[in-house]
Amino acid sequence: MNPTEVLLSIRDLVKDDPKVYHSYYLEFQRRLLVLRLVEKYCPKGSLILDLGAQPFILSCALKRMGYKVVSYDYDPEPYMEIAKACGVEVVRCDLEKDHLDVNEAADCVVFTEVLEHLNPYYVGHTLTEINKVLRHRGRLILTTPNIASLFRRLRLLIGRQPQYRLHVHEYTKD
Repeated sequence: MNPTEVLLSIRDLVKDDPKVYHSYYLEFQRRLLVLRLVEKYCPKGSLILDLGAQPFILSCALKRMGYKVVSYDYDPEPYMEIAKACGVEVVRCDLEKDHLDVNEAADCVVFTEVLEHLNPYYVGHTLTEINKVLRHRGRLILTTPNIASLFRRLRLLIGRQPQYRLHVHEYTKD
């Protein structure tokens, strides 16, 4: 299956949770882009670590695409049923403080829409841990919202807070 078909196949796993179902549609294009990047840069069957993985939609899609997936999250319990339904291994981990314990070096690390939730003081620790677990010439696929995006600028112009309330620090493209 191609990334679009795989992502569409996850819909039935999340339809019973309104919050996750909303996220599934709201974040569909971003997740699809990440899946296409993984497909392009990570060999089929390779080990992928999905950091900050809940609600495990991306993890499930990666598993269905034929990758070995280990997901790390600070609070995985609310969405464990989704991960279990896909056979995704889940590790509880505080990315700001814990070490990434792995049995083998990862070919790819997926770190999407998580960086902005970390205290900038701990970002160095987290990136060092990622570097330690990546195989030589491994790939890091990282996404984060752009605080200077048109959408965020428009929010500011109409007097709304441009930064999402759960984000500790947001970044610009540079």
